[in-house]
Amino acid sequence: QLDVQPGHRVLEIGTGSGYNAALLAHLVGDSGTVVSVDIDVDLVADARAHLAECGVSPVTVGCGDGGLGWSGDAPYDRIIATVGVWDISPAWVTQLMAGGRLVVPLDLRGPQRSIAWQQVGDHLESISVVRCGFMRLRGAFAGPEPIRQIGLEPPVYLGVAEHYALDENALSAALAQPGADVPSGVRATLDEIADGLSLWLALHEPAMAWVSSIDAAADRALVLGVYYAVRKPVALGTAALVGADSLAALVRLDDEQPFELGALPLGPGAHRLAQRLVEHIHDWDTRGRPGTAGLHVSAYPHDTDPVAIADPGSVIDKRDNRLVLTWAS
Repeated sequence: QLDVQPGHRVLEIGTGSGYNAALLAHLVGDSGTVVSVDIDVDLVADARAHLAECGVSPVTVGCGDGGLGWSGDAPYDRIIATVGVWDISPAWVTQLMAGGRLVVPLDLRGPQRSIAWQQVGDHLESISVVRCGFMRLRGAFAGPEPIRQIGLEPPVYLGVAEHYALDENALSAALAQPGADVPSGVRATLDEIADGLSLWLALHEPAMAWVSSIDAAADRALVLGVYYAVRKPVALGTAALVGADSLAALVRLDDEQPFELGALPLGPGAHRLAQRLVEHIHDWDTRGRPGTAGLHVSAYPHDTDPVAIADPGSVIDKRDNRLVLTWAS
């Protein structure tokens, strides 16, 4: 996605161990330079030691808030964030050379997508979009990504895409009030859910949330009495629609491949949420199951009138940018 070439000047946001900076240094060659920035003092010291030990010379490791970029060596041909970001920092755009490329793992109301950008006039246009998952950016530019614990045994966590009032005690009680599954009649694979349905829900449903539980059981652990549609050996979770005192979780209704999707209502007012979740499943299915392939994202200044650029249903407002998402036919 970054398309690094020999001689390029590259800025990396998020140094970590320094390994990725070493790869970038190899790509830019002796005629290029790499600047890598991390907010963690200890990581910066370790990365400098690692790079020196390996004889990687064209890398400068700076300690600072990556959201501010690194203005001293700007402008850059390429800028890459190796951490998940909630919004695109204006400093990165300012420090990008004309015709340069910016790559960031961007939060799209929950799901992350690694997006390569180029500047077109007063805004950014994506040139490639890839599914990804990165640990989140820290510092002044960290996103408002609240995660709340709503269950104790096993511990159940709720991550919400938007800020609105939730009653944690009522939601905790709702976990013990499961209703009957609402079937959708739609069958899908885990990959289709991760790549398409989760993103569809995030972009079309303000009540979208992510319910997860940490469990050391085998690869198909039982959570909340049901097999969740998306499962992992350790961190288990699924998409859900959440209300003040109820939620409806996306669940798998059988063990076939592909399996049938359904909604599990939890709490006193959950049946309405479950019906709405099933309606979204049907909409995603009838629209051709759109996913990451064909997704195009534009990033306009935040004060741009959304009516002038796109259907308001495809707009995500961030702190500094207004994102417009469309899919190729």
